Amino acid sequence: MIRKPMIRQLAAAVALTCLSAAPLARAQSGPQAGDKVAAPEGPRDATVAIDGGDDVFLYGALLRPLGGGSFPTVLILPAQGADRDGNSTVDGVKSNTYKLLAQALAAQGIASLRIDKRGVGDSAKAIGREDDLRFSTYVDDAVAWAKFLKSQPRVNCMAILGHAEGALVAALAAQKVKVCALIEVSGAGRPAAAVLAEQLKVAFDQKKLDQTLYDQAIRILNTLAAGKTVADPPAKLNALFRPSVQPYLISWLDLNPVDALKTAPPTLILQGARDYQIGQEDAQKLSMAPKFAKVVLIAGADHDMKVAVSNKQATAANDAEAPISPQATTAIAEFLKRLKWP
Repeated sequence: MIRKPMIRQLAAAVALTCLSAAPLARAQSGPQAGDKVAAPEGPRDATVAIDGGDDVFLYGALLRPLGGGSFPTVLILPAQGADRDGNSTVDGVKSNTYKLLAQALAAQGIASLRIDKRGVGDSAKAIGREDDLRFSTYVDDAVAWAKFLKSQPRVNCMAILGHAEGALVAALAAQKVKVCALIEVSGAGRPAAAVLAEQLKVAFDQKKLDQTLYDQAIRILNTLAAGKTVADPPAKLNALFRPSVQPYLISWLDLNPVDALKTAPPTLILQGARDYQIGQEDAQKLSMAPKFAKVVLIAGADHDMKVAVSNKQATAANDAEAPISPQATTAIAEFLKRLKWP
């Protein structure tokens, strides 16, 4: 089985599940790569596909708003391990974040394309050897999706939205394909090495890692961030640092999200006030790079832009019925509609 890296959270000390097996999925039949897709009757998903290379396809869901004329369109890039709807069979998260977001945007006259990234959901088969995977693979796929979306009828201009890890993918993709706007949701303002080091420290403080294992993890992390592989990591750290995933980690750990935004188009940065994975300081760091950036702090929202049903609930990420924050969708819609679309 091909395993896919996923940085979402640290689990118990003996089984760090930041990196774990990709969910098995049944590929759906869909349009051939590059086909233009007729608008569905009503606000319904249309399954679309692009060529993923090596006789495989990448799949997504295109949702157009009702009514005639052209419209702004958003390419939604998911977090690590999440499918087109924002769900994951790996860590049990069932948030429906991206599906709810797409529906909310359609109600405000904005189309969207949300995707199953390579190795996830209906694109599960579009991944080969794990040690061949690089962060740039996802960036190149995002560029291909952006070009496909721009070719669709009635699209007057396109924005890229990236969530969590997808925020960095979106920023790097925007360097390679012209877009009218960039939207970063819950994006880190520091390289992944710093974020992961912080997560390891939290695990240590919570006694999920003992001193020896924590020290080993930090040494390995620093070695990988310096561009060097580590032979035979400790068995208890194998889920995170197994040799086959190390080339991917090396390609990702030292990428600077702030530098990636220095040539960005107008940028909207959304940060949940109840996000316990990424802090408000990350949003502020990101906002310093683009020529035009707007930061919106979403009251009551968690890392997935969902609103907890009670003040005692830290997150609503695993509650598919919990609503996505209306403030988040309104901020996106207002931001896009105020831009000067060609």
